[in-house]
Formats: sequence, C-alpha cells, structure tokens
Amino acid sequence: MSTGGRIAGMLLCQAGTERVAFAAHEVATIESPSTFGGDAGSARQAYDSGPAGAERILVAATGEAVGVDTLEIDAESLVVFPAPLLLGRIAGGSLRGFVQARGALWPLMSLVDFGRFLAPSSREAA
Repeated sequence: MSTGGRIAGMLLCQAGTERVAFAAHEVATIESPSTFGGDAGSARQAYDSGPAGAERILVAATGEAVGVDTLEIDAESLVVFPAPLLLGRIAGGSLRGFVQARGALWPLMSLVDFGRFLAPSSREAA
C-alpha cells in the first residue's frame, strides 16, 4: 500500500526485455492465459518489446487485466520516486512513479489504468 512515498508489497514483472511493477494490493488474482475468460492487453505492447503474449495475467478487482511474461513478489517496503510531470500522461496516465528493487529502477504502474490503456477496445477506439 502506498503511503507517504513508500509502498509495501510489489509484483515485479518482465514484459519482453522491459520491467514493470504493480502494487500487490491492486492485484485480485493472477491467472493463466489459457484459463482467463476476459480480454487482457499485453504489457509488451506498451514497450513494443516483441509480439503480444503473456505467461501470467494480473487481474484487478474491477476486471482490468494486464499480461506479463514473468513476475516476482517483493514484500519489502520501497520508496516510491515520483514520475516527472512530463511523463504523467503516458500510458493513459497509469505511471505512478518508480521504485528501486533488485538493483534496477522499475516503473510503478496502476494496474487498473494500465489495463484500461491496453484493453483491446481502447486500442480500437484510438
């Protein structure tokens, strides 16, 4: 949960060769693409990091979903570095900031907003 510039409980994910992080409290379920019954955009699309596809689908309680290639759970409390204002509107406004974990900087995304941004219906309307 993010309070006072810190967050405890993260899902550190890979999308192709790129990194993306989500707050664990935003993830209601983690599913397999073969069992997921809804539409999920692949995080690879946002990074243009190879063909769309995913090994795991992260699903928010409200139904938005994002496909990722791999994920690790990190329970440590991490500092959230704010995103520069210039980046505030990228990916549908889903960038919440950055966290440093495993010796690298990870973009922290809102699962709900990123899921809406990647949703097939959103891409078709754009």
